[in-house]
Amino acid sequence: MLLFIQACGTDDSVIIAGQVIESGSGNPINKAVIEVVQPENLQQTATTDSSGNFSFDVDPGNETQNVTLEASKQGYETQSTNFKMAPDTDVDDLVIQLTSTDDAGDGGDDGEDDQVGGEAGGPANLELTNLSKSTISVRETGGDVNATFTFEVTDSAGRVVDSPVDVNFQIINGPNGGERITPQTATTGVGSPVGTVKSNLAAGDSSGTVRIEAVIERPNYGITIRSSPVLISIASGFPVLDNFNVAPRVHNFDGYGIIAEGHTNSITASVGDLKGNPVQEGTAVYFSASNGGLVNGSATTNENGYATVNLSANGSTPTGHPNGPGFIDITAETIDKDNNRITKTTTLLLTTPRAQIDVSPTNFDISNGASQTFDVTIMDMNGYPMAADTQIEVTTGEGLTASGDIVDLELGDYYQPGPGTTEFQVTVSDDDADEVVSSDGSFTITVTSPFGETTTKTIRGSRAKTK
Repeated sequence: MLLFIQACGTDDSVIIAGQVIESGSGNPINKAVIEVVQPENLQQTATTDSSGNFSFDVDPGNETQNVTLEASKQGYETQSTNFKMAPDTDVDDLVIQLTSTDDAGDGGDDGEDDQVGGEAGGPANLELTNLSKSTISVRETGGDVNATFTFEVTDSAGRVVDSPVDVNFQIINGPNGGERITPQTATTGVGSPVGTVKSNLAAGDSSGTVRIEAVIERPNYGITIRSSPVLISIASGFPVLDNFNVAPRVHNFDGYGIIAEGHTNSITASVGDLKGNPVQEGTAVYFSASNGGLVNGSATTNENGYATVNLSANGSTPTGHPNGPGFIDITAETIDKDNNRITKTTTLLLTTPRAQIDVSPTNFDISNGASQTFDVTIMDMNGYPMAADTQIEVTTGEGLTASGDIVDLELGDYYQPGPGTTEFQVTVSDDDADEVVSSDGSFTITVTSPFGETTTKTIRGSRAKTK
């Protein structure tokens, strides 16, 4: 029985909030930019409202985090604030003081000399001031499936509108997977600071890009105010068979008949959703081996959608596979959106670390300055090509040189015997035509498997010289 455990998303977010004021006067600073600089996984940006207030929703995880905020605004010196944030504990009493870069000391609402004073008029503009996340996950995948966005309503002079204004939200483009906005209508100052509205996008069951539009209707004036800057990506959907694949590091692995825990071949599954994006990090993949081999049972995907286990040399001598002795199958399995098991299988060949080396002819008689060509067969003990990355080299005795395709060769990843995989040629030549004394000679073929086992074959003969 195969058991998959799917993590369920929980709302572990906490609030970072506070106020930005002018040093000396204590006046609130409007439209100051507040940025979470550290840690990197919490980085986001917000803008203060007319009261100097700001707020973030963040997920610190299960450990206390050292947080650095940076507050900045034109005309003021940038200020950094450091504090510790514990899980499940809001930090909502921060006060950040900014010092003006000039001596005017007017302490105005936003520190700008050209700010328009007086009572705010009717709504004329909608400005996005905060977006909690630009990427969320498909519903029920165990990731974060919500993004909160905040708009500020100002009049034609840029003053925050302090009277209640209804703002409607709608999705104008998306993957049509059931994503939704809640609430679809929000009133400024209700559940959020004066002049601002906040709403939330919840992901559906499909990945893609969502564009949200905020709208204010002023029918008495025949005016519709629109703002559609919000782009949120919904990614990390459920696995689909067409984007689920499995492959080994090498298909020909020298693990036949040996037990070596540390001698392994990695097996990797790539898991993508319907749109070809990586699935949610932590998606479980189960691996199994048939006919032989020992493979780790399961792994979870990383942020790029890959899950990797190791196949170990466990002494298997596989039989019964349709391709012949030594072949095994590795199957990867996961669960799709409809709770169906989806599988992909890859075939591997287990070969012996020890090689068979046959050379024809079995000796040589090379005349002065001449050469001789030899047919060489190199294969494992079952007649297959040696494992991928096997090293083959030919060394010669004094007065001889060797040439050919196996003088210095790293073998590729092959299944089938034949020319270039098990059948080779090497030519041995007399390298000293001026030598006048006949002598014996030799050359040696050395085969070293990735496991480290070495097999050698030496061919001996004579170098015939004319006195």
